[in-house]
Amino acid sequence: MFDVPRPLKRWSLAATGVVLATVPVARLIVAPEGATALLECGVPLLLFGGVTYAGVAYARRKPPAFTAVVTGWTLSVAAGMVVVGLWIVTLAHLDATDLSFGALAPVVTSVGAVAGLWLGTNSARWREHERALRRKRERIDFLNELLRHYVLNAAQVIVGRADLLAERTGDADATVVADAGRRMARHVEQMGALMSNEDEPWPVDLAAAVAEANADFGADARIVDRVPEPTPVLADDALDVLVEGLLYQAADRADDGEPTIRIDATRTDRGVRLTVDDDAAEPAVEAVDPSAIDTEAGVLQFQQYLVVTLAERYGGEVTVTNEAEGARIEVWLPAPEGHGTFGNP
Repeated sequence: MFDVPRPLKRWSLAATGVVLATVPVARLIVAPEGATALLECGVPLLLFGGVTYAGVAYARRKPPAFTAVVTGWTLSVAAGMVVVGLWIVTLAHLDATDLSFGALAPVVTSVGAVAGLWLGTNSARWREHERALRRKRERIDFLNELLRHYVLNAAQVIVGRADLLAERTGDADATVVADAGRRMARHVEQMGALMSNEDEPWPVDLAAAVAEANADFGADARIVDRVPEPTPVLADDALDVLVEGLLYQAADRADDGEPTIRIDATRTDRGVRLTVDDDAAEPAVEAVDPSAIDTEAGVLQFQQYLVVTLAERYGGEVTVTNEAEGARIEVWLPAPEGHGTFGNP
């Protein structure tokens, strides 16, 4: 398949503007003077000048493929306008109206070129954005595979060997290594849950997710689970990751001792409000906007980002109330239709 050379793609729009400008120039040679010449030729020349200027700017700032797309749209719409002009002139002649195609051609061509420039620019920007999103998605998928199959497997080997060493020798350091490895593996699973799922939410039992999060939770804390069974909400397989993120936020904020974390759920209009209260006073829980959360500030900020992002993925909302002795985090999640009361599937 023939591929257009890059320099030709890069300067195609500027060349198009110059070539199309010959239409009003040719008309200017034979057109009458005065206002008629200005309307028939002057304004089109200005419009074609704008197309040429845009072509030069794109050649310097945009990739050749971007400019080629804009050029294609510009020529297509300009050609379409020429056809429209020819159609109008034909109808005018059939009606014995004195309207020549030569007089109409510069106007319709220049208007078509500008319209094509606008449409082409938006189309090229959309394609450029789509390509960038696709490349970003590919990098995320690669990172997800890397974390799940290499980092997670390596962490599990470390945990297994550290547990075996602790069992044989009773070494406290081996126990610390095993606990750290387990938490690292869990963080990898959390990141995988954050990146992987793009499906629509489906009914998931919140009570089961809370129980699973409690079982996987590796920090020291006293957890009081008051979520009725069953409590269906619209979520996905990462719902337990969201709950676990709420637990870690409380545990990581406690400087010493075991914080008490109370988990409850209440029915609201069209949804369920999950409430998590803790008595870990410092530091306070801050923003619930993902763009305002500094994920480079540590695991605590990552857990907060995890909770907010997953809640938004499910169509939910997160609110935070800091109190003198702890914080209350409320996560509203939509409920599936036909589940009006707790305890009834």
